[in-house]
Parts: sequence; structure tokens; C-alpha cells
Amino acid sequence: MSGRPQVLILGGGAGGVELAARIGLRDDLQVTLVDRHPSHLWKPRLHEFAAGTIDSTLSELSYYMLARMRGFEFQQGEVEAIDPARRIVRLSGPKAPGGDGASPRDLAFDHLVVALGGMTPDFGTKGVGEHAVRLDERADADRFRARFIAAMIDARESGKAARIVIIGSGATGTELAANLRQVEAGFFRGEGRAPRDMLEILIAEAAPQLMPGAEETLREAVRSRLAELEIDTLTGAKIAEIAADGVVAADGTRYPADISVWAAGLVGNPVLGRLAAFDLDNKGRIVVDSRLRSELDPRIQAFGDAASFTPEGAGAPLPPTAQCASQQADYLAAAIPLLLAGKEPEPFVYDDRGRLLSLARAGSVGQIGFGRRNDLLVKGRFANAAYKSLQRRHQWTLLGPLRGGVAIFADWLSPAKGAQLKLHG
Repeated sequence: MSGRPQVLILGGGAGGVELAARIGLRDDLQVTLVDRHPSHLWKPRLHEFAAGTIDSTLSELSYYMLARMRGFEFQQGEVEAIDPARRIVRLSGPKAPGGDGASPRDLAFDHLVVALGGMTPDFGTKGVGEHAVRLDERADADRFRARFIAAMIDARESGKAARIVIIGSGATGTELAANLRQVEAGFFRGEGRAPRDMLEILIAEAAPQLMPGAEETLREAVRSRLAELEIDTLTGAKIAEIAADGVVAADGTRYPADISVWAAGLVGNPVLGRLAAFDLDNKGRIVVDSRLRSELDPRIQAFGDAASFTPEGAGAPLPPTAQCASQQADYLAAAIPLLLAGKEPEPFVYDDRGRLLSLARAGSVGQIGFGRRNDLLVKGRFANAAYKSLQRRHQWTLLGPLRGGVAIFADWLSPAKGAQLKLHG
């Protein structure tokens, strides 16, 4: 033991790994990051990995390499329990494919940060677990891509269109649909067929409007661009069942599908309710105060998709976005040393910088915020640059100025024109 306070971060998503990178090199802290995977993937672009417009192997960052570079320790395994009284986290695994694995172990902490992310809920809908794909992690993206390739090959050979139904019109659903349009031509080039006839895409949304919660100007821009791509949209369509060959709406209407994608919302990781006696909101996220502290123990903080923080005067908690998690990571990097020293940091203040979507061949579109308003609709190259800027900043934070600059240059040279990087130790 170093004698320095032990800061333990559970979860290496966009926020967790940024926090570890920001405080790992501090001389006054011993920082440990925990994740069940060996490498970090930028989740906001998971739909592109699923569609095949970028390769996930070019976008991974080894936690082991990052730990060596940024001064923190990495522990791979599953979080089993948190004991606040003893200040211990129980960890198991990882397990090897053959069944063997690392022995369970206890990790001590002086300060704990929970950043275990979220997942797509099924809302009790019949057949989601058996027949639908959910894009929560890389394995889901790989599974979808394999099924999509098989469906497109069958379409090419049979002359019968592949049918994709996406339930949910948020960023994941709309961006996935657009990226599928981008890659479809690769299956038919030179064969004299119209690729658009060989792939039918439907986005089904339960709410009365596409992208519920978005500004009307942004919704209209997205609707228009989806129409340009000949992607069908259906609103007010509550899906009651996912079957092997289609989806069934509550009114009994059946929509045939070779692949169904469930992209309907986000809730806290279910493990949060089993780890300790946290106060959870109605979406299973840990309720935190204005300094991101849990009610269970002020030495335990939570942020990102795992946390529920409602700013004073707001009607709802902050959104589960990478933008929010990144800002909270910045805040915690300064707040944790103060809390460990017995001081009270200033409250966290969220700066909403807007909402952006990349719709592949139809371009990027979004709403850029000024102050407390989201009042500028942006399109084209400016929107595309803004869309990529958050990941550029993420790379810079994790890799430092030199390697981050090299990564950004490599992204610029990439034929996929996407932020890509692979770094393994």
C-alpha cells in the first residue's frame, strides 16, 4: 500500500476512463479503474460498428495500456458487491472461454466512484430477449453485423429485400438506419441491381413524434433526411411483441422483419440494485446530490448513465449522454481531492452544448446550444465537425497531447472518415 488515499472507479465507459486518466498521474492519490472488458470502446459510435461503416478493432483502447500511460491501476472483472462499512468492493473474474478465471478478490477504497453505465430496457415486451438485438456493447454490435451481412447476402441471391425494423427513434435508431443505407451498395456493386430495392428499413416509435424530447426544428431536419434516404418511419406505434420474423404492434398490426433492433430508451445497469442499498430512481439509477454523492455514503459518488441528478428547478434528471458524463468526469477530477481533504467542492453545473446526429450519407445535423438555449440548427460540414469533436476531446484526454494529436491525424487519413484508433499493450 502506498499510504495515499485509494480512489476506486467502477466502470470504464466514456466518463469512468476519462476520470481515471485525469487523476491517475496525481502524486497524492492511488487510482484504480475496474471494468469487465479489457479494452475501451467509444459507445456513442456503436451503431457504426454494428453497420460496419467503421471497424471496432480500429477504435479500441486497451485499459492495460492506458493504465500504464496515465498512471492508474486497472483491475478486470465483474463487480459483485459493495460494502460501504468496510470500504470494500468484491470483484470476480474475468472468466476464460474454457471456464477458468481469476479468483474473486476484494478491493479496498477510501473513495468510490460508480460509473457502471446503463442498458436498453425491454419494458416487459414479449420476445425482446429472444429475438431482438440491443446495442449495449461491442458483442451486440458484432452480433448484429453478422446477422446483417447474412441477410444482405440472402437478399442478393434471392432477389427478395432484407427487412430491418428498428424500435426507437433516438440517436441509436436513427443513426443505425442511416449507416445501414451507407453500406448496402457494397453488397450489389457491379451486378446491375438497384441496392435500395434490396434493403427495407422501418423505424417504429411509440411516441406521437420522432425523437421525443428533441426540439421541433431538429426533429423536422432528421425526418427530412431520413426521407431522403428512403427510410420509413412510423410514430404512435407501441410494439407489443417481437417475433422471430417480425414485430407486432399493440393494435395487432404486424411488420415483417429479418432483423429487429430494440433501441427504446436507457435505464441504469441492473447490477446497481444488487451492489448495495442505494437509493434508485424509477429508471434504476443511483440518486445523487448536487456534488454527485450518493445518499448511502458521501464517500461514494456516481455519475454518467449510472446516476440520476436533477438540477435545482429542473423537471427531470440530466440526460444519459457522453457529453454529460464527460462534464461530470471533469468535475469529479477536481472535486474528489477536495472531498478527501474534508473540503466541500462547488456543486456540479451542467452546460448543455446541444444535440448532434450523424446520418451517414445524409450528413450530420443537430442543435447547438448557446448559454441556456438550444437555438441554432446546424447541418453539413459544421455539424459533422461538431459531432466528432467530443470524441476528439475524449482521445486527447485519454492519450495526452502527443498521442492524441497523432490519433486525430490518423482519423483524418482514415478512408472511413471516422474517429478510429487501436492501442493495445
